[in-house]
Amino acid sequence: MAPINTARVVFLGLGLISGSLALALKRAGWMGRIGAWGPRAPSLERGLALGVIDDYDLDLSRAVAGADVLIIGAPPISTGELLADLPSRLRALGETPIVTDLASMKGWVIDQMAESYPRFVPGHPIAGSENSGVTAARADLFEGREAILTPDAGTDLEALNWVTAMWESVGSRVTIMSAADHDAALAASSHSPHMLAYALTMALADDGLNPMRHGGGALRDMTRIAASDPVMWRDVALTNKKSLIHALTAVEDQLAVLKELIASGEGEQLERYFSICRTVRRDHDAVLNPFNVSAGKQLSESEETDKGRDAE
Repeated sequence: MAPINTARVVFLGLGLISGSLALALKRAGWMGRIGAWGPRAPSLERGLALGVIDDYDLDLSRAVAGADVLIIGAPPISTGELLADLPSRLRALGETPIVTDLASMKGWVIDQMAESYPRFVPGHPIAGSENSGVTAARADLFEGREAILTPDAGTDLEALNWVTAMWESVGSRVTIMSAADHDAALAASSHSPHMLAYALTMALADDGLNPMRHGGGALRDMTRIAASDPVMWRDVALTNKKSLIHALTAVEDQLAVLKELIASGEGEQLERYFSICRTVRRDHDAVLNPFNVSAGKQLSESEETDKGRDAE
């Protein structure tokens, strides 16, 4: 296996996350060539022009030939389709590269593989943006962020160590967990917030008073991710259905509690509810705002109060 910074890497699909990883690798001193494949030329041409990749090929077999590592950066359902085809294609070519992916659910994606491929390391970087496409790629996207890997008992140790080292080289901290635990945790922490943002945006869109015209920081923050790629989030909803429904049901239960407290005028209990939530959120600021923590940025109580008022 080639050393960590000299390997020939090929991205299968080039968008925000895959493009950001390519840029991050280059910024970290990558000396191996970085190529890409995709079903259409425009995004690949933009990636080449922007210096995100060094070359590309529209033919999948030619693209993967000679690669040390294949990184699948396609939407979830397309990722599954690629994984269903890759093992037999690689076997026909006599190739055994490391394969990893960037999809935000793991169980469904892993299940699409038609045959065992021990050098496949399922992965998911917990980073992103409401923007999409390779033109939105950023070299610092993964700094301080978590990258989750979900190997199983049959995963090749060299491949796992290599993918771990790759993520660490771009500033990520690596967590190993099972695919089932990943999908349940991400349904609660990522997938359901996106669904809530979509639901809130739709509710406001249907309101005759057009509240979006009067929004401030709170509305901006709550609806930002509703501007995310519809194809990707359609795929997430379809492929992590069971865990997502469970997570949304938990939120519905809490909305019912809040509605009852508001309806009954229980001010003291409302304040207690909000205080608990405030503590939980602040206790996790090191995870949710790693740049602020690393820079030692602390808001004073007065600044927090002013910021809260501005958000309203």
